[in-house]
Amino acid sequence: MNLVVKQFVFLLLLCFVLSSCESEYSKVVKRELKSGVIHDDLIFGMKLGETLKDFYSVCWDLNKQKIISQGSGNKFAKYTMQMDSMVENSDKVEMLFYGIFDQNKVMHGMHMKMSYLKWAPWNEQYHAEALIEKLKKKYMREYDGNPFIEIDIDEKQKAFAKVDGNRQILMYRTSDKDVTVKIQDLRKPKEPSK
Repeated sequence: MNLVVKQFVFLLLLCFVLSSCESEYSKVVKRELKSGVIHDDLIFGMKLGETLKDFYSVCWDLNKQKIISQGSGNKFAKYTMQMDSMVENSDKVEMLFYGIFDQNKVMHGMHMKMSYLKWAPWNEQYHAEALIEKLKKKYMREYDGNPFIEIDIDEKQKAFAKVDGNRQILMYRTSDKDVTVKIQDLRKPKEPSK
């Protein structure tokens, strides 16, 4: 074989190897975005595409009804929920939440932080890992569709992503106590953190 043919075969094999390395997550995202299915439901009846003013209006009404309150540092709204509304005396979880907005104050997602109210360093059943497993089941009931996929968000941190149409639910452990959950519109480019 001459050198040109060897180089061509090598490049062909390299392309094949690189194309087969695409992650399951990337394949699901491409497939779901290509489907054209649009999901805009967030929480408390809020929707993707609403404004910051809409977000505050819903939160104001929920606060007046004593469903939510002000969260720590006035950066999040706070809601206490039962993990399983079908089970009497189910474990309670504190959910801190705030919309993800672009520079035009249009909501493209929801950022939530969750932890068990009964959390303690010695209570492993109330640690973040256990909460993630419960949250995966909860979100599968509330947002049917594709299952969660385990992904790596960096060398040390794994996460779980559920992608249905344009909507992604991403969750990951941020401490022994806390789990971060983000519902995001994958059609919108990620903006730099501030």
